[in-house]
Amino acid sequence: METNFIFKSTQTQVSPFNFIWGMTKNPLETLTTFAKTYGDITHIQMPRRNFYFVNHPDFIEEALVKQQSNFVKGPALQRARIILGEGLLTSEGVEHLAQRRALQPAFQRHKMEEYLPLMNENTFCHMAKWEHGSVVDMAEEMMRLTLNIALWSFFGNAPQDSVERVGDAMKTLIRTFPLAHIPLSDEMRYLFPNFRKAKADLFRVTEALVDNPTQTENVKRSLIHILKENNKNQFTEAQIHAHALTFLLAGHETTALLLAWCWDMLAHHPHAQTRLQNEVNEVLGNRFPTSEDIQKLTYTNSVVKETLRMRPPAWAMGRQAIKNCMLGKQEIKANDVVMMSQWVMHHDARFYDAPLQFRPERWLLNPKHNLPRYAYFPFGGGNRVCIGEHFAMTEAVAVLAMIARKWKATPMNKNMSIPKPSVTLRPHAGVKVLIEKI
Repeated sequence: METNFIFKSTQTQVSPFNFIWGMTKNPLETLTTFAKTYGDITHIQMPRRNFYFVNHPDFIEEALVKQQSNFVKGPALQRARIILGEGLLTSEGVEHLAQRRALQPAFQRHKMEEYLPLMNENTFCHMAKWEHGSVVDMAEEMMRLTLNIALWSFFGNAPQDSVERVGDAMKTLIRTFPLAHIPLSDEMRYLFPNFRKAKADLFRVTEALVDNPTQTENVKRSLIHILKENNKNQFTEAQIHAHALTFLLAGHETTALLLAWCWDMLAHHPHAQTRLQNEVNEVLGNRFPTSEDIQKLTYTNSVVKETLRMRPPAWAMGRQAIKNCMLGKQEIKANDVVMMSQWVMHHDARFYDAPLQFRPERWLLNPKHNLPRYAYFPFGGGNRVCIGEHFAMTEAVAVLAMIARKWKATPMNKNMSIPKPSVTLRPHAGVKVLIEKI
């Protein structure tokens, strides 16, 4: 493919009403329309600050990497502190860097050799409950599976009823997510009873995980052990709870959605599913995957990468300027917000042939060498790139391989699931498939 890296015009301003109405009604379509109609930088002048939606890899790289010290997380995520506390996702500056360095050992590549058996065992046990010829919702199934994997990997155990309690709390938080966009005081948000209950349930589960006295080998190798070991030197009790909650939620939800979208794609593209199954049978046979196998499953990896392109769980992100700077020829003033969308960028025809088509093969020749770095950024970038990127990729490939070698999925609906953007990109009505043993 010959990639065209030209810029589009950058001097268009959108009214606040059109922006708010569009983002409320259909944010994916709205941002896509902005990029196609107005160019690589769309200016939205809001009452308190300017918003700039940028849609070119160079501008995204400027905001996330080259000028990352000029920006902090966007307003919506800043308001998420009411739920997540001062954890890795919400902290900034020197504090964030110190926390990340302390937590990094839990996500180094060699740690995958410890996590992978837990991923395999949990997947095997989860599949054992399935029945040939039954209809399942892969969105729900993958959510339960990845939550169990997160509990065992990060905390060394799964307390009784924790999966159900976290799942129920997550559903409530998703419904109340619009509260994060409304500039209310924390006290006002607590007036919503469902919000209070969801937060209380999550706190109780996290407290049980943090205070667990068990000292099995799994616990000693887990994230919670790293947190407790650093308690006297760095982390307060409140920060330990914040980190535990952050990894409990972020450590399973986005990967669950990625896997659900993978099965939606595979069920509607049977040739891709067959090719994936053939690769898994050739590489694994009847074995559980090892770390070496994960690298050999090249087509399976390509399915995951292509799904991340077409259905990125993190579909948009924002950065707020803390001082005046420039993106290209556009001045960004302190307090202005720069928005970027993985969804829009990953569907840009300037950088991808047939961007609306599911083509895992596009990744087999490693075309990222022909792409600007930030034409593809499912895990973000810069010093705030997702710390769990390698964990998530390993888990997604392992789970897909484990399931695909035993089960075939056929879609129950003619069309693929409709993406519903909320905190993350979720399937509107789940991913219903007929599963059959092979």
